[in-house]
Amino acid sequence: MTWVEPWAAAVNVAYTVLYLRESAWAFPVAAVGAALFGWICWRKGMLAEAGLWAFYLGFAMYGWASTTSGWPEPLMRPWWVHGLSVLGIAAGTWLLAKALRRWGERTAVGWDAFTTVGSLVATGWMLAFDPINWWYWMAIDAAAVILYLRNGLRWGAGLFALYTLLAVEGWFDFIPWI
Repeated sequence: MTWVEPWAAAVNVAYTVLYLRESAWAFPVAAVGAALFGWICWRKGMLAEAGLWAFYLGFAMYGWASTTSGWPEPLMRPWWVHGLSVLGIAAGTWLLAKALRRWGERTAVGWDAFTTVGSLVATGWMLAFDPINWWYWMAIDAAAVILYLRNGLRWGAGLFALYTLLAVEGWFDFIPWI
């Protein structure tokens, strides 16, 4: 697994750069990165995270289909809708953490649950092309740094540290007055 983690990190950085450049090619690249990190997380016993990466494979196909004829215009939803999303993340994190403990996961269970549930919600907002998705990613990616470090995945932690910075860039790139 020594070469797989840095390769997976590099492929996922390429995906994010392509997404920031609004390239439909971001999504096939995302599928490759998701398959690699899914395998890594499964081998490390990060059950929810492995499932999340499998979920990303499906969303990569959806993203590809959504953008091949052109990149949709961003559409910001009302703040109260995002408030409900945050409450959903909190409830889902609590429920998933309980389930993960029951299934035998022992390392950073709360972090794994939060990053998984939060990522599912944030991915939905990302594929709805709502620019607030960057706020979700700032928090989730920062938490993922801790999760990956606690599981001994330094390249993964570095990837999510970079993702945190790219989420900040994504938000400020959206705001026309900055």
